[in-house]
Amino acid sequence: MNAHLQIMNLAMPLIGTLNQAQGALFSAVIDAVQEEITAQVRPDADPTQCDDSLVLAAVLLSVSAMRKLMDSDISDFTAGTLKVGLRDDRSAYAQMAERLIAPWRADGFAFRGVSG
Repeated sequence: MNAHLQIMNLAMPLIGTLNQAQGALFSAVIDAVQEEITAQVRPDADPTQCDDSLVLAAVLLSVSAMRKLMDSDISDFTAGTLKVGLRDDRSAYAQMAERLIAPWRADGFAFRGVSG
């Protein structure tokens, strides 16, 4: 199963029923999230070790982004210049996704724990 379809299947129970237009938008959101996550992963990251975490992170970020779009959480609106500002996404899903991909990020440090 390709990653896009896997993400879509895992996300649907969290996002709920979508109409056709929302489904098309959600598909585009998934693609964008996958690109964003892929761009953050270190080049030397072993796909066999991080694929499950990256897929789950993509699910969580996709659902968080889609909910944000559907809720129209607009924090600022100026009619003259048509300015729309959305609040930063600090949802629990987005925070969990960030923690999931942290060990494989090219620009960060993550403490994974010590066994024993």
